[in-house]
Amino acid sequence: MAECGDDVVFQSSLDINKKTHQVQLTRRHLTWDLASPGKSLRQTGSPSSQPFIGHSGCKHVPLQEIIAVNLERSLGKVSPFKSAKKNTSTPLKESPIYIELQPLHPVSFSVHVVKRCPNHKWKKKKVTFFCQGENLCRTWVEKIEEALSNPALKRPRSLLVFINPFGGKRRAPRVFEETVSPLMELAKIRTHVITTTHAGHAKEVITKYDLQSVDGVVCVGGDGMFTELLNGLIDRKMLEAGKIQTPSEQPISPDLRVGIIPAGSTDAICFSTTGINDPMTSAIHMIIGDSTAIDVCSIYSGDQFLRYSSSMLAYGYYGDMLKDSENNRWMGPKRYQVAGAKKFLANKSYEGEVSFKLASSADTNPKDKMMCNSGCNICAMSQFSQEEKGPDSWHTVRGKFLAVASFTMSCRCLISPIGPSPYCHLGDGTSDLLLIQQCSRIQFLRHLYRCSTTNGNQFDLPFIKVFRVREWSFSVQTDTEGDTDLQSQPSPPPRESRAPTHSVWNCDGEIITSPNLNIRVHCQLISLFARGIEDMESPTPQSCASCCNVCDPEDNYKSIGGHT
Repeated sequence: MAECGDDVVFQSSLDINKKTHQVQLTRRHLTWDLASPGKSLRQTGSPSSQPFIGHSGCKHVPLQEIIAVNLERSLGKVSPFKSAKKNTSTPLKESPIYIELQPLHPVSFSVHVVKRCPNHKWKKKKVTFFCQGENLCRTWVEKIEEALSNPALKRPRSLLVFINPFGGKRRAPRVFEETVSPLMELAKIRTHVITTTHAGHAKEVITKYDLQSVDGVVCVGGDGMFTELLNGLIDRKMLEAGKIQTPSEQPISPDLRVGIIPAGSTDAICFSTTGINDPMTSAIHMIIGDSTAIDVCSIYSGDQFLRYSSSMLAYGYYGDMLKDSENNRWMGPKRYQVAGAKKFLANKSYEGEVSFKLASSADTNPKDKMMCNSGCNICAMSQFSQEEKGPDSWHTVRGKFLAVASFTMSCRCLISPIGPSPYCHLGDGTSDLLLIQQCSRIQFLRHLYRCSTTNGNQFDLPFIKVFRVREWSFSVQTDTEGDTDLQSQPSPPPRESRAPTHSVWNCDGEIITSPNLNIRVHCQLISLFARGIEDMESPTPQSCASCCNVCDPEDNYKSIGGHT
């Protein structure tokens, strides 16, 4: 059953669902296969030095996708009735009755593996193996645990967890307690949990925490909470190196991976890196040590560094919508729909100038329909070719814009299943710059509708321009010469008589008020506990037999890296 080069570590015959199987642990897989007819567990109970011969019923699971292994203990009634009183003259019916239950020796163990479901959802599936003796059972558990501890798998053993009790629908504490914590305990991962009490709390902790004592940092919340961790980790790394972030300075990548347990309003980062905003799916990605590196933008007002961004930076419609929604936080996620409707009806455009440096590679563009999936070749090549990409000239677009937005990932969410920039890549060192010029409400509605569906091209409209860029800037335009910061113009008209002349920026769900910004993209600056969105359009694998318990026959999806 072992593949070429996949050395056998341990093997024996075990029972699964009362059927004898030949089970094999290799350096990369756990494999089981129905034993030959007529051969019982008692006949093949001892480990063999001969390799197993597989057939069409063979099942195998990569070690990377084993969540945990544990001994199973059964309870049995092995003691007679016992009376609480020793006086034998007392009638039995008048005495308290106790039944002593004693644990039996473990003769079975369970392996918890990844079970793929439709729509990128992952669950935990248990396969129980029955052994002929306790020693063999314990040996199997020890061997599997030893294999899972291989540093090459990069599985975390200790995590620092921040819970945001205020974000989204305020469900983060319950999500962690009911879904995440039991999984972490099963996988024997230690967690130091901190419930945040105010904005910036997590960043304050990261500044002083002994990060060498953990293997990763996790947030239970939304995109804003993740951005806070991102900024805290990079700031900490720059401080330790004695550097200050400037437009000419390359930020230093943090040593730790960051995990996100989705419990926010949009969860765009989870959707864009796993394909779903499901807490169990994200927790399993962390447990098995998945890793993917994503691009990060540094944002400046002039030469002053403001913050790092990992998903979206938007001005105009999206900035106005966020600003208006902040006044209605009591509504929860619905506040975005209400604010969006109001700003759509207002149809406000803003004068501005956008300058940008195009990505020098001609291999990809925002309209090429090349999705960024798990194992993306474009992102893999970009990691090693950034130094080779020569400088490109700057281009400028001036006019009235309904919205200016850049996307460092597709930014999928429930209301935009493929995202406002569907073909944006997680780690190619670029952002997709979207310019929506002044247009009618009906025209803009066509764009919004296309963003909310899985078909149609939201860029194929005459009032929209989209570019793949490595660096860009925006400045507001006025009729006066000199400083374009409208807040510093002399003798403004009375407040009640003037409409806003510039918008605010929506930066990963947080507001930036400075209108004039410069943005640089940094390739694969931080790593997440994720693997990218798996390709679900490939042919369906053969169904497993019922004894496998890893997948269900009705599941119609590709099991990337899983069993076949």
